[in-house]
Amino acid sequence: MEELNLVTLYWLVSIGLLVGYVLDLVMGHRGIGMIPNLAFGALGSVIVGVIMIVLGVFAPLIYAALGSIVFLFLVNIFSFEDKEPAEHGHA
Repeated sequence: MEELNLVTLYWLVSIGLLVGYVLDLVMGHRGIGMIPNLAFGALGSVIVGVIMIVLGVFAPLIYAALGSIVFLFLVNIFSFEDKEPAEHGHA
């Protein structure tokens, strides 16, 4: 069973950073940017990983990676801005 210690926290952050980096490569210029992807990836991984460890779930690092992916997906979906200027109908 996994326990919450500094080594586990290191792996949770590392997994989140890796997921954030890969997502940034996939999204390119369409996403929120590299630094926010890295930060939100690490945050999502740590939150889900700690919850899974506290609940005693088997293989919490896998769930942390999945949680990081879902968290980044939601952050990127709800942060898209319309890059094209709005046209005002002037007659």
